[in-house]
Amino acid sequence: MLPDGSRSPVVVKRPLIAWDVAISGVALTVTGMIVALGVFGAVFLLAFLDYCPPQSCSTSGALVSVGGAVVVAFAAGLGGLVVSVLRIVDRRISWPFSVVTLLVCAAAIGVGMVRYLDAVGY
Repeated sequence: MLPDGSRSPVVVKRPLIAWDVAISGVALTVTGMIVALGVFGAVFLLAFLDYCPPQSCSTSGALVSVGGAVVVAFAAGLGGLVVSVLRIVDRRISWPFSVVTLLVCAAAIGVGMVRYLDAVGY
């Protein structure tokens, strides 16, 4: 009861949208796998960059391209995860945010890979 003697208003939450939660879950799972694969690939790309001739290769360019791609993908993935979960909790449509997160992370990893190949001279 409220101090004035009236009952508190009952707030009825809308039900979860099952298909939206499923699409968001799949998109965010694939996003996590892409980011994990990007981190794993980045470690191996940089670990086995033993010799880099200065006239056709830039080790700092390779490090910046791979590291930047991983950082951007991780930040976008984390931000998209937070926004999607908050929208699911509020019972609002969340799948567009999850799919955009997937596309942004995939694009970041792809651009990083292309920039790496450009930096090492392939």
